[in-house]
Amino acid sequence: MMSTPAAAEDFDSAVAALYSQLHQSTTLAALNAAAARRTNTIHDMHTYLHRLGLELNNTAHDDERSNHHLASSTQSSCNHTPPPLIIHITGTKGKGSTLSYCESLLRNTYGLTTGMFTSPHLVCIRERIRINGIPVSKKVFAEVYWTVRRTLEENSHVMLPQQQHLNDASDDNDDDDDGNSSQGNVQELLPPLPTLPGYFRMLTLMALYTFTHHDSPKVDAILLEVGMGGRYDATNVFEPHNNNNNNGRILVRGITLIDYDHTRVLGSTLEQIAWEKGGIFVSDKRGKIHGNDGGYDKFLIGHEEQQQQQEEEEYEDEEGIGYNNPLFVNGSNTPQVANVLRTIARQEKESSLQLVQESYLDSIPGLNFHASHQRGNAALALAVCQHAISQYQKQQHCYYRTTLSNNGNVTKEQISAALNNTFWPGRCHTLTLPSSNNDNEDEVSLKLRCDGAHTPISINACINWFQSILTTYSEATTDYESVHKVLIFNCGHERNPIPLLHTLHQSGLFDRVYFSRADFERPSAMPKQLLDEWRKEEILTIAEPTSGEECAVNYGVMCNTLKELGMTTTSSHAAEGDGMTKRTWQHTLASIWKVLDLYHSSQVMEEKSHPSTNDVDSKKVVVGLKVVDAIEDIKKQQQEAQREVNGGKKASVEIFVTGSLYLVGSALEAVGWEEGESEGRLSIH
Repeated sequence: MMSTPAAAEDFDSAVAALYSQLHQSTTLAALNAAAARRTNTIHDMHTYLHRLGLELNNTAHDDERSNHHLASSTQSSCNHTPPPLIIHITGTKGKGSTLSYCESLLRNTYGLTTGMFTSPHLVCIRERIRINGIPVSKKVFAEVYWTVRRTLEENSHVMLPQQQHLNDASDDNDDDDDGNSSQGNVQELLPPLPTLPGYFRMLTLMALYTFTHHDSPKVDAILLEVGMGGRYDATNVFEPHNNNNNNGRILVRGITLIDYDHTRVLGSTLEQIAWEKGGIFVSDKRGKIHGNDGGYDKFLIGHEEQQQQQEEEEYEDEEGIGYNNPLFVNGSNTPQVANVLRTIARQEKESSLQLVQESYLDSIPGLNFHASHQRGNAALALAVCQHAISQYQKQQHCYYRTTLSNNGNVTKEQISAALNNTFWPGRCHTLTLPSSNNDNEDEVSLKLRCDGAHTPISINACINWFQSILTTYSEATTDYESVHKVLIFNCGHERNPIPLLHTLHQSGLFDRVYFSRADFERPSAMPKQLLDEWRKEEILTIAEPTSGEECAVNYGVMCNTLKELGMTTTSSHAAEGDGMTKRTWQHTLASIWKVLDLYHSSQVMEEKSHPSTNDVDSKKVVVGLKVVDAIEDIKKQQQEAQREVNGGKKASVEIFVTGSLYLVGSALEAVGWEEGESEGRLSIH
């Protein structure tokens, strides 16, 4: 493959390439090929890292490595090593928020220079790679992309030195105790490794390359957010080290609240999802995590055998007595999830599980979170960072000691300030918008409230946040005649929308609802379902939004109502603003919302009748507008409401955007929100 001419190596062309077929799987065959290599991600990523000359781990694997076969341009960068501190976070809810708390603590409290990698981005792709909390510049992003791409192309023939060893070993043992089960044979059965990696893998490589080569400032700590799962994720490339080795790299790992998400890939139970997430706790990843590792079924055998022993030793396990590598987990996870993660920790001989409760913050004064559910994320972040710094202080090399503010001795007030000042875009995010009527700017109040919640638990949490905001209107002032509440919603078509919409609808908060498509969505092998494509058995297997027998019964009644009312027709579910003749995913969402209207109406609940969906008032539901057009339409509605207000009072409008981070990003871009660029440059040669 030929490299792109230097004249085209700018930021815009880099972004265009990342969104092209070079890195995106746009056909079913390409999607299937990428999916086939998912369980081989660790090996694939180390192959790419080897081709880039990036040395991540001082392990036995790396001792075998020889760089003489790399291109000369790559050998010159092999002297660069990653920063000494790595924080790796996975989970379902609050990964990005927890990592942002970690970043703020390390930078603002302990004085470290941070490099942070997160996903997805909201407005600009540079948001994924941050230096000191700020996205890298266009210049740095472009330089990294084209350097990484050229290097991978130049070294496309290079394989890992260990591969032949694994192939030879697998001929004699298909299922050994070390987990090296026939990796060589697995490689032969997989589609060829592409010269250029897929989108997320490429961005992960770019982030690691940036943090390793960034100069002025030089990065002290890498913070990584898992993309999906953890076990087979592209970020899962760092190995834990024995902390008794004072010159070893420090790796601290944490897991946030685990919920149902990406179930088609990660599994249909919380225990399966926990096993996937817990993969970041594994040591010797290249030996244990691969296509023939036995998967969740093999894990279950050992897990069941350890249950009795774990119950007897739980107290010692929670305290982490006698272990060097505590593994931190949000204490709000279910006992079943905790047990799975505890088994994984026990399988790692020198590791222990530490459940971090919200009470971990009780001694920190003056905390003021935007939303109550962030308290658990902040507690986990503080536990992770305090352990990281305790290990940092033990290091003998002068590099560690001189980069810590006050040698790592900080006050509780400093910790409180760092947590309170943490900001993570798209999560409990508020913006004040200008009115479309510029002549009467002082008479309007238009607020955009964004949260990328996309599971039932997170939707419920962000509704609580939104309700707490609405409470301030009645408590703080009488200046507002009315508060008009508008929902803009979308969710990925791979998700089951019914629990999300049920939770939002049940809140009874919204006067008007817009079902808008995001400006961008990732490729998917799963087709978008229209309403008439739903099947009765799919409705029967949807997850309940909360627990409890009474709720389960009511939710089952709602499902039956959906089958009887909503799944019988699509033609009558037209909505205002619908200028499209083709039915879309947004029409499906709107139809479900209207069926929920029927379900909650007294006519359905009391008479058990079957009214026509034509009777539903469609004026409160708008389908198919882009987010930018939806916001403009809301502004017009606000101006009409303002004209009806007397006495100089305001008709406030609260716009609540949720269901998808991609949708939130579209909303932020629509109102012109963007972040700046971090300072610094790369030192490559």
